[in-house]
Amino acid sequence: MMPVTKELEVRFAFDSFCKRTLKNEAINAHKSMNRRKQRILNFSDLSIDEKYLLINHETMDVMPEYYIDGFRITIELLKNGINVLPENQREIINLYYFEGLNDRKISEIIQVPRSTVQNWRVTALARLKRDLEEHADD
Repeated sequence: MMPVTKELEVRFAFDSFCKRTLKNEAINAHKSMNRRKQRILNFSDLSIDEKYLLINHETMDVMPEYYIDGFRITIELLKNGINVLPENQREIINLYYFEGLNDRKISEIIQVPRSTVQNWRVTALARLKRDLEEHADD
């Protein structure tokens, strides 16, 4: 038995609505991802000179201090902050920011789940930020 014309119209209208909704949600997700990328500064986004200042200990005298949100951060303070982190967090910070590896690669190297790597990295950054803020003006 064939559905009547009205039922077909309703079905087609509903299908069309669902397709438009999915398309709009995909567009919104794409726009949101692009906005997020513009707000976040990754270590990989820094220029070669800025990375070199952070990585190479001999050149750290070129820029002995800098200011972030009104806090005076010295290179020694940054090095000490990284050095007081637990070994696993320090290793993840080095692999992620200085070696440029992503969480998946790091998880393969140190053989822990990717979510653990991400959790340790976020925890390390929060602790480093707290330590830097506490000792910034000393």
